[in-house]
Amino acid sequence: MRRAFAITIAIGSTIAPLPAQSPARTQSGPTSPPAPVPNRDNGITVLFLGDSLSLCGFGKRLDERLRQTPGVKAVYTYMACATQPLSWLKSKPYTSVKTRCGFWSIESLPGSAQPKEMEDVYGMRRGATPKVHPVPKLEDLLAQIRPDILVMQTGGNLFDLFLDHKTVRADRDARALKKYVTPFVAKAISAPSSLKKIYWVGSPTSGRVSQAIQGFVVEQVRASFGPAATVIDSRPLVSYPYHHMEADREHFIGSDMDEWADKVFTMINQDISSQSMASLKPLSELFPQITTANETAVPAAPSENGEISISARLVFKSKPLSLKEFLPYQESMVGFVYEIRKVVAGAYAEKQILVMHPAYIGLQKQSLRKYRLGRTYKLRLRELEGTPWNTVKRRDDSDRIDLQPYVQLQDEAKYPGSIRAN
Repeated sequence: MRRAFAITIAIGSTIAPLPAQSPARTQSGPTSPPAPVPNRDNGITVLFLGDSLSLCGFGKRLDERLRQTPGVKAVYTYMACATQPLSWLKSKPYTSVKTRCGFWSIESLPGSAQPKEMEDVYGMRRGATPKVHPVPKLEDLLAQIRPDILVMQTGGNLFDLFLDHKTVRADRDARALKKYVTPFVAKAISAPSSLKKIYWVGSPTSGRVSQAIQGFVVEQVRASFGPAATVIDSRPLVSYPYHHMEADREHFIGSDMDEWADKVFTMINQDISSQSMASLKPLSELFPQITTANETAVPAAPSENGEISISARLVFKSKPLSLKEFLPYQESMVGFVYEIRKVVAGAYAEKQILVMHPAYIGLQKQSLRKYRLGRTYKLRLRELEGTPWNTVKRRDDSDRIDLQPYVQLQDEAKYPGSIRAN
């Protein structure tokens, strides 16, 4: 049994974490760089990256199983809440991105049977939230650790790219996903990366988006990697609904989480034990064509494209998510629809526009009372795509999935750690 990552809402919207299930060794303070890497001549080095589902027990369980595997010399595990593939890269706008809803690192130490562990998640101190931690960067980890294997658990935080959480628009959504996946693929496979194996672990069944969306994400990731990675669709591995599930119908803990981790480990272990890792060439040598294709598909860093100024009348307001619907995350957005009165600057051809407003930032409710139906507002906007807000949990009840979502420039700068806020 391990610590619960579950959280509940108490009276007055105060966070009340559940008691810890078992004691754990913890360290406080800023995230430290990886521990010195042991000699590389006698075994496999594994790098594991995970999001909030890993913090719910999957990451700790898989880390333990990997460390017990014959032939595995060192394991470096990093779990950061609210992350998606770009969060782990140095590219803008995620260069200095930080996690505020949970971080856990488990790093091998040379000459020691016990790893160095730093854990800061919900449930460790009653009524407290995790501290701020920078998200480690893949570029640094590849250079410092020189891993043979990368295990990447991610995917659920890409579901909010699908506006109504139900519909797949193949061409448009494929392009959107590619912008989050292909830069990671290119960086992981490109020289001087030492990786010989990549296991991409998709999310188990989520109750907040359609099966069509979940299947589409898996298909697009497989298309991006081709034969260069093993993409694991976790949905068949553990049954939904889960026994200990959070209100968001996505996060869970307990025996179901252990079952998921054990089945993923079995698949990875069977693969790596069937061949000699020492005999394998780096992926950068085996699949240079995939690297080239992905590098050419990587979009330029967002700048001023998509910026407009308008005068518009508010005609529809969605209801924001409640805290329990987006915890353990600390930010959420809500969709408002405006009727265009005048385009003051830039280009916009539609008669209406969808604007996503921050509803919560750092678990603090944002005042939206000044936005009243029927009133006209002057808004400076940018396309939501290409900003860190694009994968934040959101609610939009307008059914206007035909409209490209925008965010106010002043709100874009409010994203925690945003370079535009500096």
